Amino acid sequence: MFTLEARPLHDSPDFAEAGGAFITCYLRPGFAADPMRRAVEFVREQKWEVIAVEDEPLQIERHDAPEAEHFDQALVDDEVYVFHQWPVDDADDQTRH
Repeated sequence: MFTLEARPLHDSPDFAEAGGAFITCYLRPGFAADPMRRAVEFVREQKWEVIAVEDEPLQIERHDAPEAEHFDQALVDDEVYVFHQWPVDDADDQTRH
């Protein structure tokens, strides 16, 4: 599990609404040789751009997962990405575009 910070690209359907997001990434151990690279590729496929790595990849147990249901889903689907978005007009410094 690890966390990325990203912003929607201009051609993303989320561009008008989302200023950015923290993305919690759950990848099943052994699924990808380079979990970070796979996650960045996935985010790009969603028309988002990774701008920072908030947490480095760390293998965790289910009881340590912030969201156990996403941990469980990654065991089934190999990978799960949870976008925690903030609005584009947010007054906080998190707005990126």
